[in-house]
Amino acid sequence: MACWLVAPLAGCDVAPPRARTPSESGPDQSETSKPPRPDPGLFENGVPYGTRLRRLTHAEYERTVTDLLGTGAGSSREFLDDPSFAGFDNNADGLRVSGRLGRDYRRAAEALALEVVASDELLERLVPCDDASVECAAEFVTSFGLSAFRRPLRDAEIARYVALFNEGPALIQSGDALADGVAVVIEAMLQSPNFLYRAELSADEDADGWIPLGDYEIANRLSYMFTASMPDRELFQAAAAGELTTPEQIRAQAERLAGSDAIRPRVSDFHEQWLDLAAFRELEKDRELFPDFSPELADEYVEEVRRFVLHVTLDEQRGLASLLSTPHSFVNQRTAPFYGLDPEDFSDEFSLVEFEANERAGLLTQLGFLSAHAYTTDTSPIHRGVFVLRRILCEEIPDPPGGIDLTLPETTEEIVTTRDQVEAHTAAAACSQCHSLINPIGFAFEGFDAVGAARDSDDGAPLDTSGSVELSQGSLEFTGAVDLIRQLSQSEAARSCYAKQWLRYAYARAEAIADDQILARLEASLADDTYSVRQLLVDLTEPRAFTHRAPTERD
Repeated sequence: MACWLVAPLAGCDVAPPRARTPSESGPDQSETSKPPRPDPGLFENGVPYGTRLRRLTHAEYERTVTDLLGTGAGSSREFLDDPSFAGFDNNADGLRVSGRLGRDYRRAAEALALEVVASDELLERLVPCDDASVECAAEFVTSFGLSAFRRPLRDAEIARYVALFNEGPALIQSGDALADGVAVVIEAMLQSPNFLYRAELSADEDADGWIPLGDYEIANRLSYMFTASMPDRELFQAAAAGELTTPEQIRAQAERLAGSDAIRPRVSDFHEQWLDLAAFRELEKDRELFPDFSPELADEYVEEVRRFVLHVTLDEQRGLASLLSTPHSFVNQRTAPFYGLDPEDFSDEFSLVEFEANERAGLLTQLGFLSAHAYTTDTSPIHRGVFVLRRILCEEIPDPPGGIDLTLPETTEEIVTTRDQVEAHTAAAACSQCHSLINPIGFAFEGFDAVGAARDSDDGAPLDTSGSVELSQGSLEFTGAVDLIRQLSQSEAARSCYAKQWLRYAYARAEAIADDQILARLEASLADDTYSVRQLLVDLTEPRAFTHRAPTERD
């Protein structure tokens, strides 16, 4: 089907003079003359600048299509990856529609529409009538459009899609007028910016100068924050009844969603991106040194983290401290040898294992993290240290400048261990500012080799895993990885960073000055290890940054 079926957002011309890709369509943003406003981020209770249009990520697209149509798993498999900003792929500023992605949307819409009309079960699920009359067309367009656009259609939109429905038999010519009409409407709506974007069109300012979001807009924010998909029946009903207006109404829906299993993929996805599990897919190790290792273990490592995260955060209702420090993990027959366990005691299924308290501690001593931040033959204290600083503590560590001389400088000291080598390489004054932070943290993990197995020597020499470091929020002194991790799990810096990472992910944008209050509240709450992810997400729905938008778009 031609891409002229892409429909404009409400507020645009009803009949565009040429084909437009989703990235070109949008609401009329012309503004009347208004006095300049100060940045809302400067106000204690302000609302940061944002965007009224947020393209669905590919994961959101696929979940939404599946919930909408009853099919669609894998529909985004061939799309180019979403770009990652500050560790997450859902930042609204990075989600654009290229020419290729527009074509991918069109191909996916065509395939999905045909799949629906080829299935009596799917067709009956979506179409509330059984003929090709104008009345049936209007009934289908109205009901399906509400779900697809996640708001009621306006009269002009209904008329436009009913007219398109009536053209279906001539366009497809299958001999089934109802199926043809349904197919072209599905195809058109799946290419519409109203489907591909989460649009916030409310425009009336309140007494403080901010724009309260409408009920359907709140329903969308809630649904995509908690489930990464379209609103469910209860959210749609609440929006239709005007019951997403007060803080109490919004919190009640947030608590309902947080308590459901629908939150599990969202919690898993956040931690997968925060911990950069994509790096596990690129693992390669020297087979002579590590004969039991194979790249296929990457799937086991990812699954271990997923199970551990969901077990700690949702099943046990624990917080950040347990994620970082609990001496548990999930092990199966293939990963057991790397943990020093007998594989005969395990099967292909994962089992929860408790390690000795001084052996392992949480996420940072699991095989995936340790293997992904190491070389093919040796450990990499630098990679391990940088990850902890950036992702766990949110310290600003710049990338190394180009053209660095990697030749080992002359030294009278004997170089045996990896620690010896790293210290010699980074001793220069130009390196010391960053490496005084990176190296000590990385050295703490030298008790684990390049595949994450515990070791007590390096090239025959005893290990030194002790260290101390001066961070922006205080100093740490430790004897090894477990000691370091336990201190991190109780640190304000780690709690502050975890809160900040969740805000970036949940709000799909970078943090702003106006977020300081909620971030401080989350950090304080995380000091209690019974403060779970479910509670954290519910609390993120309370600030005005969630229920309002700024009157001015970000440049």
